[in-house]
Amino acid sequence: MKENKRKAYLALNYQALLDIKNSGESNIDNFNRVFRVAHAFHTLALFIMEDFVGFNEDDFWENIAGLERDFGLTHYSELFEKVSSDELLR
Repeated sequence: MKENKRKAYLALNYQALLDIKNSGESNIDNFNRVFRVAHAFHTLALFIMEDFVGFNEDDFWENIAGLERDFGLTHYSELFEKVSSDELLR
C-alpha cells in the first residue's frame, strides 16, 4: 500500500475517534450512529498496526458506504480522497 493511502487511513481512524468523542447528546438515534461508526472503524487500528496485512479495502468501504447512506456521513470518503491525493497532508 502506498504511503499516501496509509496516511489517509490513519487520518480516517483519527477522525472516527474524534467523531465518537464529540458525538453530542445521548439519545437512541445518536447511539445508533456512534455504534455504527465504531463498528465500521473497530479493526482499522489493528490493520494499521499490522501494516495492513489482511486488510480488505472493499469490506471497509462497504461499511463506510452504509454510514453515508444511513447517516449522511460523507466526510470519511471525502477526507480519504483529500489525504490520499496529498491535498491535505504532506
